[in-house]
Amino acid sequence: MNISRTLLSGWLLAGTLIQAGESKLLDDAALDAIRTEAARQHPSATAARYREAAANEDMRAVRLWDDPMVGLGFMAARSPQMRREDGDFQIGVEIPIPKPGLYQANLLKTEALRRAETEKTRAARIGSGTEATMLAIELALADEIVRLSSGELAWLSEMGTNAEQMALNPGATGIDSIRIASEKVKLEQDVASSRRTRDGIASQLNVVMGKPVANAWPAFRLPASASPAPQAAAEVARIPYANPEVRMMMEMAGAAKADIRIADRERLPSLSAGIETTGYSRDGHYIGTTLGLKMSIPWFNRDNYQAKVDAAELRTDAAVSDIETARRKVAGQVIAAATEAANAAAQSRAYGGEIREKAIEANESVQASWINSKAPLTDLLETRRLLFSVDLEQRRQIAMQLAATETLNLLVPPK
Repeated sequence: MNISRTLLSGWLLAGTLIQAGESKLLDDAALDAIRTEAARQHPSATAARYREAAANEDMRAVRLWDDPMVGLGFMAARSPQMRREDGDFQIGVEIPIPKPGLYQANLLKTEALRRAETEKTRAARIGSGTEATMLAIELALADEIVRLSSGELAWLSEMGTNAEQMALNPGATGIDSIRIASEKVKLEQDVASSRRTRDGIASQLNVVMGKPVANAWPAFRLPASASPAPQAAAEVARIPYANPEVRMMMEMAGAAKADIRIADRERLPSLSAGIETTGYSRDGHYIGTTLGLKMSIPWFNRDNYQAKVDAAELRTDAAVSDIETARRKVAGQVIAAATEAANAAAQSRAYGGEIREKAIEANESVQASWINSKAPLTDLLETRRLLFSVDLEQRRQIAMQLAATETLNLLVPPK
């Protein structure tokens, strides 16, 4: 999420008038509802579910017995007596005998691949949900900017009325009322831009949610204060158990390990049992039945089979190393997100506490002096801008903490 793009430069940020009492709090329940709906509707999650269903069918496709072979043969001989005595047709059935442990190894591999697809489905569901919640947070921040900017418009209107009354005093000029009117015009121009920015974010959220682009969203408001910051060490420890990518790679490593067993079992001799019946076609005379057992001789290709085993072992070692690589990468991202959440929480408390109190005190003092013609309008506007920027920064830090928390939920989902 690009939080900064909703923070237009300076203090001239505005939008439609949205009352806090009419807005909807973007709390955990609201975010969870958006997350759940997005995960249910997003095509990436749907595609992942189809792949998971296909992997379940692959489980059913693993077979213990290979298909039997049926054969039919005829004798070509000049002597009818020879055909009568030895038979002139043969019917045979040959059944390959499963190699010990090969079926179980194939089943283990397929199960590991199925679990990997399950993790991919989980990752797609979480990813699509996070994409939507990030936009919802951005939308809530835009609504906060609209609300704060609307308050500035109301304040400028009040100061404009005061300036007009002050201009009636003997010896006073109307320069302050003209300056305030100019500030209002500029702020009103930015109102339209801010409204379009808010509508654009809402349209993006509709696209992600699979809703009509023009679908209207209620005005959101951010929580008043930051939630407790997560502990980076605890979140890092959860990576092997919670991160979908790492869990998927662990399953792929399990599939690679099963390949070792498959390669080892494939170098065993292949056995097949067969039965063949001979008869005479003219009168259906039965001649005899032969039972047989065939065995391949794999030792001629012993080096080839061993190479296949060695390759499977190397791929397994590579998969294990890839898991550690992914874990370290995710750990770095988790630490960064946890640090950002902690910093944003601390900043929001600072801007919502003493910094804001000092800004209010300065603005009220200068405003009283300006009304009594003891302070210039420029000082009043400057202190008001400072108060506005403090309130805006406090809201921005709350949004940043929510965004960092959503990033953590993407990396190490709570469930």
